Amino acid sequence: MAYLAMHGLGIDFQHIDAFAGWYRRKLVGQVPSPTAVTVGNWKHHLGRREAYAALRAFYSANIEARGWAATVGQYLPLLISGWVRDAFHPLIRLGYGIEFEVPSEIASGLAYLTIMGGDPQLAAIAARAPIETSGSAYLKSLQAWRDPSFEEGRFNSRYQRASQVATLRPVGGSGESTLKDLSRAALEVFDATHDFFALHLVTSSHAFRICAPWAGPRWGAVYSAGIAAAYLAIGATEFAPLPATASPAALPVRKLSTSSDEHDIKIAYSALRQTQAFGDPAFVRTAVRYLAGR
Repeated sequence: MAYLAMHGLGIDFQHIDAFAGWYRRKLVGQVPSPTAVTVGNWKHHLGRREAYAALRAFYSANIEARGWAATVGQYLPLLISGWVRDAFHPLIRLGYGIEFEVPSEIASGLAYLTIMGGDPQLAAIAARAPIETSGSAYLKSLQAWRDPSFEEGRFNSRYQRASQVATLRPVGGSGESTLKDLSRAALEVFDATHDFFALHLVTSSHAFRICAPWAGPRWGAVYSAGIAAAYLAIGATEFAPLPATASPAALPVRKLSTSSDEHDIKIAYSALRQTQAFGDPAFVRTAVRYLAGR
């Protein structure tokens, strides 16, 4: 993902290769899966981390035979309810694969989503009657449910605990308007906190925007339910509206070209792409402020 983000930021191959040489030392070798995955048995591997390699091979074969769009369109609606798990990383990986049209990354993202499995609780929240409000107002209303226990333990258990206890509902309106509105609210949360998981609210909002056309008919509700649960899991902290601005800001691409922090690289790229997609310079300006303090 970081290599693709660097490329998307315009960083040259020499610097990407240098980053890759350092980053590869962190990677863990892939363990072969004990069984093969087929069309008939793929659902048996939901939630099974040991099946990752076989699932990746399964999706790669599907993409080669039918194309990535058909493959994503068939399987992503069945997996999208689990998009918050592992701090959004499975969907972020899929989003990069789709945006850059890299079949191996798309297969990896789908495999990662599969070993996480769907989330019935989040799917149930998404099926509730929506609340008609703005994204920022909805997140602020959730501060009434703030509970220190939501911030204890691993992220997966934190957000699932929050979604079980709090009375959450999806945000109404069209999927596109909900996506834009809540993506801006997630940016405001990140700007107020510079929290690690709040950073992922921003990068995952970018990924969800990319994946949305293949995520099924209820994708807007699933998106807003996931952002709400994750916001509670990171403390439902106070945040303020970002000022409207039309003035652009320049990302520190030269500094990022020698960075060893993949998250700095990815927040910069996500901010750039969200600014371009929404015509909102606040995304890049917020990333510039964050990176200036790094």
